[in-house]
Amino acid sequence: MAAELCLDELSKDFEGSLSDPESERVICKQLDCATLVVEQQLRAKVWSHDCDSELGKLFDGELLVRELTTVFAHGSGKRRGFHSGTFRWRTSAGIVQGHLRGMTNEGTHRKPAFDGCQKCGDDNVMEGRLCGRLVRPTDEKLAGIQVTAAYRIRYDSSEGGGVGGVAGTIEGLLIRTCGCEKDCGC
Repeated sequence: MAAELCLDELSKDFEGSLSDPESERVICKQLDCATLVVEQQLRAKVWSHDCDSELGKLFDGELLVRELTTVFAHGSGKRRGFHSGTFRWRTSAGIVQGHLRGMTNEGTHRKPAFDGCQKCGDDNVMEGRLCGRLVRPTDEKLAGIQVTAAYRIRYDSSEGGGVGGVAGTIEGLLIRTCGCEKDCGC
């Protein structure tokens, strides 16, 4: 039987910055292609938005994405790519640790399914999914909360990767398992 869950909305805005990109262009002669591999960090202040639950409001704080790695097509930071990284999110509820991954420089909010606020080749955008767990709660009642959310980040792109300031949104859920005993691996 599936576990009984308690779900609380998580709705956040954030602003921050990307560290200077460390870039390496990789050429594959055999397949006649080039990629750009970029490593950097993202730091941001995170605060509640209108749809945040009461529990979600405890998750305002500071987000640090270490080892944010993006691989871009055709050797250019202005082309489509994918990214992944590990994060640490310091909140009044405690510390959340986890991973994020998604697509870079793509426009999913385009016609015909949406109003067309994007085009398929839009740059300056990262979107994906983050998953983490509250590992150091400030209150034992919060122990084991899982965080799963979609994120969307606006940034400044360059041929060498993302630069400067970032602004974004996080929309997701805080997941608690009902009646779970700590000794059972929850």
